[in-house]
Amino acid sequence: MASERRLQILCLHGYRQNDVFFREKTGSLRKMIKKYADLHYACAPHRPNVESRNLQMIPPWNVFSTAFVLIFLVFDSEERGDVRGWWFTKADSQFSSRDVTDLAIGFDDSVEYLVKYIKENGPFDGLLGFSQGACMLHLMLAKMELGEVEISKPQFVMFASGFLSLSSLHAQYTSLRLLTTPSLHIFGTGDEVVLYPVSERLRDQFRPEGDSSSVVDCSSEIRHDGGHFIPPMSRYKEPLIAFLEQQLAQKGE
Repeated sequence: MASERRLQILCLHGYRQNDVFFREKTGSLRKMIKKYADLHYACAPHRPNVESRNLQMIPPWNVFSTAFVLIFLVFDSEERGDVRGWWFTKADSQFSSRDVTDLAIGFDDSVEYLVKYIKENGPFDGLLGFSQGACMLHLMLAKMELGEVEISKPQFVMFASGFLSLSSLHAQYTSLRLLTTPSLHIFGTGDEVVLYPVSERLRDQFRPEGDSSSVVDCSSEIRHDGGHFIPPMSRYKEPLIAFLEQQLAQKGE
């Protein structure tokens, strides 16, 4: 299948990851769907305050552990690049999906970065986000729906371990139902970072309310028994490929 025929999907990594790390983590997924799609990876513009978080976990008298963590951070940074985040919920440049807050530090910069990235490297047929990247994707899609950014909505979206932002600054986006964009939601019942009912709440924003028969449900889900990761997709190949084939058929229309 020629590359112009395959789906072009932009991937947004999770918090304290980056494009290189996420590419590694999605290697098996990339191989499985290479007939149907090419994956591209953006890197969030912000550097979280990781050192202080790691050092807070070490007893102050444990000099050797402190030195080990610092050495690990240096070598890991050189190997994979700096870890990144899309925005912060705390004033000290950290983020938690569970923070109910009035902060979203750096969010507007990330929106500007993604708009520029998509304009310069697109077009992309779909967007895929993991964890904080999934949350960022949802907020971007809502902004597209409201006409707040100068890029068109993607044909489809894919979320893994996704969640809704709890920042009051995002309330107008998290209350918006997005019923016309086909979506695939992947989440694990054993996820202890983003509990699966939280991912279900994001999924529900893509489903009609109640028993409405006048609106087509464009959402799909893959529920696995694992934790906070994209699972080996060989067990879920059938629904994944069915979703991508549907998007390919729509692209060809």
